[in-house]
Amino acid sequence: MATRTTLKATAVTSMSALALAALTTTAQADDDRVEVYGMVDVGLETYSADDEAAGFIFPGFNSAGGNNDAKDFALANGVSSRIGVRGGEDLTPNLRASYNIELGIDILNETGGATGAGSTGTRLGWAGLGGDWGEVRVGTDWMALYEFGGWNTHRTDMHGYGSYYYTTGVLRDSAQFGFRQGSTVSYQYGSAWGHSDPFAFNITAGIGEGEDNEEGISSLQAAAQYSFNDAISVNAVVYQEFVDGPADDDEATLYNVGARWNVTPALELAANYTVVTDFSDAVADSGTDGSDERDSIALAAMYDFGQGWDGHLGVSQASADDIADIDYNVYGFVRHSFTNRTNARLEFEHIDYDGDANDATETVGMVALQHNF
Repeated sequence: MATRTTLKATAVTSMSALALAALTTTAQADDDRVEVYGMVDVGLETYSADDEAAGFIFPGFNSAGGNNDAKDFALANGVSSRIGVRGGEDLTPNLRASYNIELGIDILNETGGATGAGSTGTRLGWAGLGGDWGEVRVGTDWMALYEFGGWNTHRTDMHGYGSYYYTTGVLRDSAQFGFRQGSTVSYQYGSAWGHSDPFAFNITAGIGEGEDNEEGISSLQAAAQYSFNDAISVNAVVYQEFVDGPADDDEATLYNVGARWNVTPALELAANYTVVTDFSDAVADSGTDGSDERDSIALAAMYDFGQGWDGHLGVSQASADDIADIDYNVYGFVRHSFTNRTNARLEFEHIDYDGDANDATETVGMVALQHNF
C-alpha cells in the first residue's frame, strides 16, 4: 500500500510542479511564449488473432490488463495521453533558445499499466538553439525516420503500423519501432511535416545508447525532403547503427524513400518503401541466401470529407528472410472532429501473414475519443 501511495503522490507532484513552473514562467516573461499542452485519448478495442500470427499489431497497449484474442474487448490508451510544456526565448535577432518537455501518462491504470513500467514516462525532452540557419537540438525527439518517412503513409493514431513495425522493430535501443529516439544530438533545417518548406534536411546522432555498446556515436541518420508547389514532396532517409562491445555486434542499416501528393485540397496520396539489412548475424548465417533483410512498401490516401469528417486508408506488404511475410496489411480510420480540440474516431487494422508452415491473420478494431488542450 505504501508503494502504491508513493507512486500516486509522485505522479501528482510531478504534474503539479510541471504546470506550476510553466504558469510561473509565463507570468515572469511574456516573450518566453511558454505553452502548456496535452491530450487525453482512450479507446474501446476488440482484437482477434490466430495462434501463429507474428504479432505486429499491439493490442491493449497501456491498458489495465492488456488485450488478446481470448478477451471480448478492452480499454486502450496506446496513443498515450500526455501533458507537456514548450517554449523559448529570443537571445538575439537570429538566435532563439527553445525547449520541449512532454510526458506520456497512463490514464487507465494508476500503477502503470500491464507492464508496470510506471504511470508517467518521457515522450519528448530536448533543448535547442536555432535561427534562420536551422536548429540544433539535444535530448529525446521525434526521429527523422518517421517525420521524413513513416508519416508519408502511416497517419493513424494507434493502429495501422504493422508493416512499419515489421522493418523498424529490428532497430536497437530507443530507435526501435521508429518514432522517437533518446540521447540524440540533431541538426534540422526546415520541416518535413507537410509541404510548406521547399527543402528540409535533418542529421541526427544517437549518443552512447546501449549498455553493451562502447561506441560514442551509436547511430547516425540523415534525411532530406524536397517539395514542389506546396503539393508534392519526395523524401529519403538513411539510418546506420554502430556497435562495439562484448555482446552482439549487429549493425543495422535502413533506407527509406517516399513521396506525397496533394491531388486536390481534400485528397492526398502517398507511398513509402523501407528496407533494413545487417540486423542479425545469426539470421545471415542461417539464411539460404546468406542475408538478413526485411522490407516493406505502403500506399495510402488521406481525404477530407468536410463538415468535420476525414479519413485515412492504407495498404502495405512486407517480406523478410527470418519471419513470415505480410501478404497484405490494410489499415485506416474514419474521424469526426467536433471542434479543433475534440474528436471521435474508428480505427481498424488487418494483417494476413504468409509463413512456410502455416498462414495466420490478426485484426483489431477500436472506437476512441480524444480531447486536446
